Amino acid sequence: MSHDLQQYRFARIEGEKITRARLQARFKAGIPNLGELEQAIRQQMTTEPMCTPWRKSTAEQAGCREGMRLAALEYYWEHRNLTPAESSQ
Repeated sequence: MSHDLQQYRFARIEGEKITRARLQARFKAGIPNLGELEQAIRQQMTTEPMCTPWRKSTAEQAGCREGMRLAALEYYWEHRNLTPAESSQ
């Protein structure tokens, strides 16, 4: 595996884990409604374009952004149908 591809992969994994952890921490008590979930994801994606500032290369930055997008999308799809009572379980 090439060095650039390996660094991209590591950065993508880090971006995913960090974004998922941030979303889980924000909704630790449960997701009150879909609008708040969407707002949290939007905020995560716009206010912090780079969650791994130690990743300097173009490939690493692209990997991190991709990981952030994937984590946000997966989190949304996992929780989009939950009612507030179900989201706290």
